[in-house]
Amino acid sequence: MAEHLENHLQCPTGLDVFKDPVMLLPCSHNFFRACLQQWKDAGERSCPVCRKGFSLRDPPPNLALRNMCENLSRASVKSEDMCSLHEEKLQLFCLDHLELVCHICRDAKIHVGHKFRPLEEIVKGHHEELQEELQKAKEILQDYNDCHENCNKQAEYIKVQRENVERKIKKDFEELRRFLDVEEEARLAAAREEETKKNQTMKEKMAAHGEQTAALSDLIRSSEEQLASGNVFVMKKFKTAMSRIQELPEKLPGGLLDEAKHVGNLKFKVWERMKETLAYSPVILDPNTAGPRISLSEDLSSLSLEEVQQEHPKNPERQKWNCVLGGALDPGRHVWDVEVGDNNAWEVGFIIGDPCLPEEMTSWFIGFCDGEYFKPNCNYGEWYPLVNVQRLRVEVDVKERELSFSEPLSNTELWNTEKPSDWPDLSGNIKIYPYFRTGHKSPLKLIPFPPCVTTAIS
Repeated sequence: MAEHLENHLQCPTGLDVFKDPVMLLPCSHNFFRACLQQWKDAGERSCPVCRKGFSLRDPPPNLALRNMCENLSRASVKSEDMCSLHEEKLQLFCLDHLELVCHICRDAKIHVGHKFRPLEEIVKGHHEELQEELQKAKEILQDYNDCHENCNKQAEYIKVQRENVERKIKKDFEELRRFLDVEEEARLAAAREEETKKNQTMKEKMAAHGEQTAALSDLIRSSEEQLASGNVFVMKKFKTAMSRIQELPEKLPGGLLDEAKHVGNLKFKVWERMKETLAYSPVILDPNTAGPRISLSEDLSSLSLEEVQQEHPKNPERQKWNCVLGGALDPGRHVWDVEVGDNNAWEVGFIIGDPCLPEEMTSWFIGFCDGEYFKPNCNYGEWYPLVNVQRLRVEVDVKERELSFSEPLSNTELWNTEKPSDWPDLSGNIKIYPYFRTGHKSPLKLIPFPPCVTTAIS
């Protein structure tokens, strides 16, 4: 009934229950004051309902209609505490149907044999639980707000990353182009130099051949004249002259430009020259995992500790401590060397698990801090290697589950094992990552390997 009455107390243009109704004269239709003003501002001078003209003076408020609408609103609010069937106050809670009921509903057939509790008792009993749930909701809301703020920071940081990546790419390609330009000019110069030498040799040979040709032509001509005059000594003279010209014209092998030397396997030869200036890092440090005070080199091959924290977004892979991870290792054998040098607080090894869940990851590493060494299955100070570790070599065979640590400068083995019992299953996000941690400003440096290529004839 209340709903039916509410439909008759709505503004025909605002489609809501009247709050500040005014009455048009002379047709007596009612509207929101704001709706009527918009109608007038649009230039209309007729009632929106009956289209009759109305006075331009301010329409009077309909106080009776306003009071009726206010009473209806108050009744609607009160009805929330009233039983919709019996219009009695809801004071009981049915434990079987888990709903509010009045005292008449309690005695109805539908609730026969049910258990009831006073509403005040239920509210009091659930107040603390509701408070806890409300607190959880507030914490979740705060998490959403923090996540939203962090997303904004990540969006800004992505732009910074893209600018850094572009700068590094342009720098590396500029160095490659500069190397190729120098190499190209050197090879073009070598071809021009060979052309100049070969042409000079040809000119000298042609000059010598010209002299011999002229001398031989003179000899033939004079001998023919003497034969015609009947001189009997001509044969003797001719043979004597011929004995002085015994050399035949010399052929010139290798006189042409050596194209094969200049263009054969040209790209491969240039690459071989290029690799002398390049180095290959077996591990690339992932800046998205770097801890708050970790600073990485531009080529992502060394790390050091900064005095102040870096401005990084709180992405899930970001490590909380002063450490950084390398890229996930593919199945197979991996080897990398780390120069620890004068760093007096470091850990180097690898870690297995999901980077987004650092507390659940399993680690194997060799460490050094305050003059004490650490190795797997030992605490700091319980183990001392035979040599002072300046460089650490880590070897991992992912497929065969073989691990070892050594000092390559002295070829000293530090620790090794095969198929450790706590090696987790590698699946999904569970992978092996090189692990580095430092507590000292001296950098930890990955030792690059020279690129290697093997050529064979099958």
